[in-house]
Amino acid sequence: MKLEELLSFLNSTEFLKQIESSKIPNINLYMDQVLSFINENLKDYKQNPKDKILTKSMINNYVKNELIPKPENKKYNPEHIISLIYIFYLKQILSLEDVKTILRKYEKNHFNSNDINNLYKTFLLWEQKETGKLEKELETLAKNIYEDCSKNFDDDEIIFLFIMLLSSQANTYKIIIEKLAELFQTLGE
Repeated sequence: MKLEELLSFLNSTEFLKQIESSKIPNINLYMDQVLSFINENLKDYKQNPKDKILTKSMINNYVKNELIPKPENKKYNPEHIISLIYIFYLKQILSLEDVKTILRKYEKNHFNSNDINNLYKTFLLWEQKETGKLEKELETLAKNIYEDCSKNFDDDEIIFLFIMLLSSQANTYKIIIEKLAELFQTLGE
């Protein structure tokens, strides 16, 4: 992969689509409707098209393990949808136990209020800003690696190096998030 191809890939972050708060139905949904909504709106995050982002068993386990509150009359409200989106993001890097700790603490005081909706909107705004900054940082990193390493390494080695550097950064973020989750658990005790 040449630098131009890598930069083109990095600038096409269509696969990082968000579920805008305005898209979240403002009505209560049955399980199958929730599954359709989440799986359709997060489908670009799947590596394999046959995979499901969310299944009935997953939602049932989240309720059973108190990651989300029980549905009311078998219906899930918009706050449930937001919590399921948060779970999706968090479980990509954290254990289910850490996700549970974080969500329980937050939802205990904020689930049935405007807080969760307002925080989600703020999360989306900040995520967009950070994604824009990340795209620029990745582009700069790619250019610097190619400029510095192209005399000594072929394109495959440079892409491998780029993957390893991103993996190292992701691991660093993961460790920081785990430590923050531990700290979050003790706050207010």
